Amino acid sequence: MITQKFPPFNGVGVLRVTKFVKYIQNFGWRPVVLTCKREEDHLDAVDEKLLDGIPKNLSIYRVNAPSLYDVYRLIGGRAKQGSFSLSKNSLATLIRSLFVPDQYVAWYFTGVRKAKEIFQVENIDAIYSTSPRETSHLIGRTLHLKYKCPWIADFRDPWIEKQHRPKRIQPLEQFEKYLERIVLRDSDRILAAWPGIVRSFNPAIERKSQVLTNGFDEEDFRDLKPHVFPKFTFLYAGSLFKELSPLPMFEALDVLLRTRPKLRQKIQLVLLGRQDAFVRDTIKKYELKYCVHIIPQIPHRECLQYILGADALIFSVPDKQWIPSKIFEYLRASRPILAIADHDSDAVQIIERVNPGLCLASRDPGLMACHMSNLLRNREVSDCGIQDNRRLWAFERKQLAKQLAHILDTLVNQVYEYEPYK
Repeated sequence: MITQKFPPFNGVGVLRVTKFVKYIQNFGWRPVVLTCKREEDHLDAVDEKLLDGIPKNLSIYRVNAPSLYDVYRLIGGRAKQGSFSLSKNSLATLIRSLFVPDQYVAWYFTGVRKAKEIFQVENIDAIYSTSPRETSHLIGRTLHLKYKCPWIADFRDPWIEKQHRPKRIQPLEQFEKYLERIVLRDSDRILAAWPGIVRSFNPAIERKSQVLTNGFDEEDFRDLKPHVFPKFTFLYAGSLFKELSPLPMFEALDVLLRTRPKLRQKIQLVLLGRQDAFVRDTIKKYELKYCVHIIPQIPHRECLQYILGADALIFSVPDKQWIPSKIFEYLRASRPILAIADHDSDAVQIIERVNPGLCLASRDPGLMACHMSNLLRNREVSDCGIQDNRRLWAFERKQLAKQLAHILDTLVNQVYEYEPYK
């Protein structure tokens, strides 16, 4: 299993492969992980407790992964502790645009070299690579061609059409499209975390594409005590940035507090995770600092305690196709959900199928303020019925790992003969 990030790295992308590794052994597969070494000086937030959730006998191979950050420091830039921010119109942005497919492209060489050693000592039957970062798929493809093993390319986000993809000069843009094309062409199976990812690819590859969503791990919720908030709390879990179109959330809060000023001391909005400058500037613009509380990235189980303790949960999507992985843990928490989204968006439709009436979706600040006001008047939420909700439990991580194991079984049990592309 080839992944650029693995525990103790923290983040929603890390959870997907970590949970596959945790549960796929239940279905006859022994995972072997190829990933990057931990780098202290520009490391994303870590969660050491995530290591407790993976098999003790797991084979993990970690290799050096020189990145854009190293180049940035060499030319006099300064890497931030805990995260790395690339401002627009900066030298850093230019440097980032030169690395195709991503700033960890040098990992291709160290990864392939280590993978060749792995194939000599491990009995590898299949290859699974996950992105972002897309360099993982380039490693997977090289190993697939060399060792003739079935290969699954798993996409947690689109490639060419993803948010935050840097604007490249035309030759590099065409080169990256070529890389996407050969990865999609040569992989035996393509997995996507949400349907919109498949729709972003060439229709010709749909026959070997399959949606395998993110989900929730019931073991993560075991014995959890909800965090106790002193005020009625709206909570947004996860990174929040301009491209997610969160502005209606702050505008709605402003409308609510101007029309009902007595609520100023009774409610709060908690932002759990990283926020960009746009979010911070918006909070300042609407003078909401007194009721908006920012909590930096925290361990996953602690995040779930906050989710369980909130009175209402919020997520935002930039378009109708994006499905944030947080919505599955929101569904498991069974708290009211406010979605900054269209009613017919894929994320809202999933919530409606699992728990009708739980989610209120709108991009209109006035309507959202009305929803917030209604929730304040009716804050009691019943958790009954969760255990009997078959549609909810279809998204449990163990069930998703079972699906991945079935896909691997199907690929490996076929008579596999590699046919060069003609």
